[in-house]
Amino acid sequence: MKYVVFDIETTGLNTSEDRIIEIGAVKVIDGVIVEEFSKLINPLIPIPYQAYSVNGITDDMVKDAPFPGLVFTEFSRFIEGVDFLVGHNANRFDYPFLQAEFDRYFVKHSKLPLKDTLWLARNKLRGLRSYSLKNLCIHYNIVNEDAHRALSDALATQKIFDLVY
Repeated sequence: MKYVVFDIETTGLNTSEDRIIEIGAVKVIDGVIVEEFSKLINPLIPIPYQAYSVNGITDDMVKDAPFPGLVFTEFSRFIEGVDFLVGHNANRFDYPFLQAEFDRYFVKHSKLPLKDTLWLARNKLRGLRSYSLKNLCIHYNIVNEDAHRALSDALATQKIFDLVY
């Protein structure tokens, strides 16, 4: 089984107006992480305070980062050949954002099946008050070193996926 667990950080919640500013991912083959992908992205728009207050990413941090078209082309290559993608709340947030950015920058990509750890956890663990990444990490004693940064969240999501899939 070969898959990629990914997470994004954005300038906001609207796929039409907001942009991805960070993408982090791990490629997993037969349960072993074999490769990482982590990039800040220059969104070509200012990062609002509300986004900064969540992920800590500033305009200064992304001003010299690669432009979106380049990063999404690299990411498209990174996910090539995998069986599926994994993300936390990815059905509602990460995947629609990723699709919007691929389309916005005319990046060719494979439409891959998606496994969402939020929904997998809801089906496996009945009765939790919240199925947020933070609460699932607490429930499973997973340390998320740098929460709300893409690679750290992708690594935490990978550990959760191992437990709920």
